[in-house]
Amino acid sequence: MQPTEERRSLTQSEPASASAAAASAPVAAPASAVTVTASAPAPKAGGADLRVDAITLQDGNIRFTDNFVKPNYTANLTAIGGSIGTISTAANQTPADVTLRGSVDGTAPVDIHGKVNPLAPTAFVDLTAKADGVELTNLTPYSAKYAGYPITKGKLTMDLHYLLDQGKLTADNHIFIDQLTFGDRVESKDATNLPVRLAVALLKNSRGEIDVRVPVSGSLDDPQFSIGGVILRAFVNLIARAVTAPFSLLASAFGGSGGEELGYIEFDPGTSDISQASFAKLDKLATALKDRPALKVDIVGRVDPEFDRDGLRREAVNRQIREQKLKDAGDAAEADTTVKPEEENKYLERAYKAAKFPKPRNVIGLAKSLPPDEMRKLMETNVQVTDADLRELAQRRANAVHVALAERVDPGRLFVVAPKLTAEGIKDKGKTTRVDFSLK
Repeated sequence: MQPTEERRSLTQSEPASASAAAASAPVAAPASAVTVTASAPAPKAGGADLRVDAITLQDGNIRFTDNFVKPNYTANLTAIGGSIGTISTAANQTPADVTLRGSVDGTAPVDIHGKVNPLAPTAFVDLTAKADGVELTNLTPYSAKYAGYPITKGKLTMDLHYLLDQGKLTADNHIFIDQLTFGDRVESKDATNLPVRLAVALLKNSRGEIDVRVPVSGSLDDPQFSIGGVILRAFVNLIARAVTAPFSLLASAFGGSGGEELGYIEFDPGTSDISQASFAKLDKLATALKDRPALKVDIVGRVDPEFDRDGLRREAVNRQIREQKLKDAGDAAEADTTVKPEEENKYLERAYKAAKFPKPRNVIGLAKSLPPDEMRKLMETNVQVTDADLRELAQRRANAVHVALAERVDPGRLFVVAPKLTAEGIKDKGKTTRVDFSLK
């Protein structure tokens, strides 16, 4: 049986013992061993110097158990081998090369390499670490406690780079998770209130993969600094962003700036026609939804009475103008009712004369001839717009978007919900005459 080293959680009540040894020559070791070559120069007046010339690890095993979570979490690092170069307390010591390899639970290879000098007056660490194919079901004690769901399936690959220099930490965590699957919810007083399943659905692509980068940074001079706390906050922030700004996250995942907002489609006041710019936005949203097959979309038609009442009046006059041109077309089956700029005043005057409302008259009682702008203004003023008209406009907008999206995404994932007839709750800088989306 190979000797092993067991590490227990720092949260357990029983203190762990520690021992240290140093020698001036290599120490003979069994097959599973740590070999250390060390020297201790004469101490200076200000304190002792320490120098470790080399550390060699061969066929090592570390068993870690966290007694803080119930059931306990246990991990085994096996077949650990490699070396660490010279480290010392000297200020001019070159950082030591680090090369370590092993595996997690005998199945997931681990590779750590880089440079360190933890004994220098200012500690230095520049390490890259990769673990490939770690089984996530072993992390169920943590996921159940903090997320409220056990993990029933999934593999984790991590590619990490940590740089600690002059007390400043910068790190990049490249996380790739394959086929993450949760079981039924379990009760935990420590579980987050964030909708974890929605966050996972947002992050998981059509192949069941989650591929994210989580940068972190901090300063050891900050008394509140904790590496574990910084990393945890970074991941919580990622989940919070997935929930609070899901469309921004989708946009950045598909080549957008991250500032591009796919969560709504804008309309000109009084209209339900989708612009070319909005069609381009729908194309991007559809692409994102195809790659996130677990997501469903609610479509919410909206109006803003402040703008849409006048917009509906303007559109009503435009219809009357087009009707006058249609009369000129007679019985033509495919009559073009588009009014060209040079035709506008002619058909506007006809529409004005045909409109049934009191008009200014001259001294002999005939309708006065007015400039085009005044004719249009009078016509728009006499158009009645009711709350029912506003509701119908909101519904037309939602239906138009539903039809357009249904040509790009499975219609079974799309739901038109009750319209909103005010601009209340809109906090972004987009138009308030719009259709909103929400993800489920």
